[in-house]
Amino acid sequence: MQSSVDFLRELCAFPHRGSTTQEERKAASLIRGKLEEFGYKVIVQEFRATKDNFYLLPVQVLFLAIVAGLLSLFFSLSWLSLLLLVYGLALLFLEVSGFDIDLTVMPRFKSQNIYTLPDKLPSKLVIVSAHYDTQRGSFIFHPSFVDRIPLLFAVSYLGLGLIFLGVILRFFSLVSSSFWLLSMGIILSFLVFLVFLFAWITGRYTQGANDNGSGTALALFLAQDYKVNRADYPSDTEVLFLFTGNEEGGTKGMKAFLRKMSRELPRDATKFIVLDNLGTGKVTFLKGEGMILYRKAGNELLEVARELQKTFPGEIQEQKNLLLPTDSLPVATRGFQTISFLGKDEKGRLGNYHYFTDVFENVDQDFLRFGEDFFKEYLKRITSLK
Repeated sequence: MQSSVDFLRELCAFPHRGSTTQEERKAASLIRGKLEEFGYKVIVQEFRATKDNFYLLPVQVLFLAIVAGLLSLFFSLSWLSLLLLVYGLALLFLEVSGFDIDLTVMPRFKSQNIYTLPDKLPSKLVIVSAHYDTQRGSFIFHPSFVDRIPLLFAVSYLGLGLIFLGVILRFFSLVSSSFWLLSMGIILSFLVFLVFLFAWITGRYTQGANDNGSGTALALFLAQDYKVNRADYPSDTEVLFLFTGNEEGGTKGMKAFLRKMSRELPRDATKFIVLDNLGTGKVTFLKGEGMILYRKAGNELLEVARELQKTFPGEIQEQKNLLLPTDSLPVATRGFQTISFLGKDEKGRLGNYHYFTDVFENVDQDFLRFGEDFFKEYLKRITSLK
């Protein structure tokens, strides 16, 4: 049997696996080949989606807000300003809330999911999922700047809020009260706009050993182990393995999978386990997802994670949620039980997050091997739930 380290080494032979790129497609072919080698029936689901949304979505939203603010401030076009602003805020809300509604006019590109499927779906399912694509690294994720990303988002939200309030006041002809609100909102929004635009222009894709070669490697290891040791798992529960493309573009792969499969999956008896960034730190499970609409992780999934937290004292920790969503957010939005696992240090940092140091040599191989044992045990306990 191959280890997760072996799988990760093969994934890292690609220079990157950037969302919707040729390298992402080559990685998908590698994953498909592995799963077929293990003996699975494999489905390749192609879909089209935007990319680089971490950078380009803020650029779009802030640009619309700035234009709306300027139209309201200098041309008194309150109706048009309000429409532009509502459209921009709708783009932002839908992106961070997990809904499968994409209103952007940006071009779409080809990506793909790879997943296993039995001849007939059983009554009880556990889906182990990991995204295999990689993000653009940029100065925003430099170790000296990455801790300031929440502040960057806060400034952008403040700018958007000031413009929205100013446009509303102008809409009701309260011109004198809105001048400084609009002016300050436009300035703040323009500064953040420049930051994201420059980061996108100068950024380049990372190798993605930790994010998320590590989660993909662990999922491949579990798929291999499950096939070899199928008799150790309950016969009334099937484990499927899902590898999503274009997660870094806004969980687009998971949304495409749910769009196709959600009606076929038994809603009350399907559980998702999402593996992401598991190459450094401590195993960390999230109690929920979402910045605006908070979605709690599945109760049974949390209970088993907390049981294992006692079994492995000092090795497992929990966190409320992340600043950015994982693939669990659209799953929870659809009403399925889900939980996300990541590797984080005591301060809550992901190792080499979206930066050029995210290479194979900087993955903790001992931690990856610990993940093999931990997730095998976690998966056995989840499949044994009544």
